[in-house]
Amino acid sequence: MKNYLLGLGFILSLTGCAGMPTPTDKPFTEVTQIVELPGQSKDKLFESSKIWMAKNFKSSNDVIQYADKNTGSIIGKGTIQYPCKGFMDCSAFGKDYIGFTLKIDTKDNKARISFADLTWKSMPSVNAGVVNRGGEFPLRTVQMQAQVKEKLDSIIEQYKSDVVKQQSDNW
Repeated sequence: MKNYLLGLGFILSLTGCAGMPTPTDKPFTEVTQIVELPGQSKDKLFESSKIWMAKNFKSSNDVIQYADKNTGSIIGKGTIQYPCKGFMDCSAFGKDYIGFTLKIDTKDNKARISFADLTWKSMPSVNAGVVNRGGEFPLRTVQMQAQVKEKLDSIIEQYKSDVVKQQSDNW
């Protein structure tokens, strides 16, 4: 019994060592990157971008909200699962999502990818007796913003490799 109480006391003392998230007043609403794609025409990039969006953002709603071949612009809505890291983060936010508006502008040899209107969609849950009603919120901690930016940057890299692969699929 004594060992049990000592072990429990040790574990409880470790929970106090967990760092508190760092709140921020700086809004985090957009991630934009220009991707260089040499040898790709505007029209090919436009069509490849539409295919990429349809394949990568599955939704019960239409992903692509607007597409204009003349201007080379595609606008869509999407969500990704919150990119949690570690046991505590995934226990708290593992079922949550990040919602966004995705805009891809194409020109010859390049595309601009913008993720805007970033919101954290907290799902209703009960965890260890704590009720979370859910809702939509801004990304309000430095850690959340960094994790989401890292995930969106990896999606942009995936876009680049997938569009190049589509152009080289020669069967």
